[in-house]
Amino acid sequence: MPIPAKKEPVIDVEGTDIVSTALITLLNTFPGLGKRKIAFSTLAETSGIGFFPTSGAVLLTNKESITGHVRQTCAYPFNIVYRAALKTEKQKMRVKEFLDALGRWLERQPVTLKDEEYRLNAYPALEKGRKIKSITRSTPAFLERAYADSIEDWTIRLTLSYEADYYK
Repeated sequence: MPIPAKKEPVIDVEGTDIVSTALITLLNTFPGLGKRKIAFSTLAETSGIGFFPTSGAVLLTNKESITGHVRQTCAYPFNIVYRAALKTEKQKMRVKEFLDALGRWLERQPVTLKDEEYRLNAYPALEKGRKIKSITRSTPAFLERAYADSIEDWTIRLTLSYEADYYK
């Protein structure tokens, strides 16, 4: 019996660009960043924080009414990587705690930073009939890679879910 061909996921290419732009702006408003910035798909050799989409916005559902109204549900998986030269256990724990706090904040949970509580009240508006429904973590922060000179990449994996509404 032949093996059926694997069906490639349908990507919302325009939605990928729209979400990427909104998400990098949102990430850089995280109150725990201080003077640091999160870059899009970029990390320096020895340090930095980067946001990396893993596949683009994948179309999960597509419902069309007889009047031409289309409602799509899409998932946009991404990783945040924190690269640093970490020599002590305490430094490693701070990076892990930072990423876990960022994940909780993106899920709109309260986070306490320097004895002050913060909560993301609303997700940013997206263009062209798209609306963020949720951002959820698929993993807690974890050590993904260790390099020479004590440089490590700590990662957290998340998925942004959104709906797109439009008329044909």
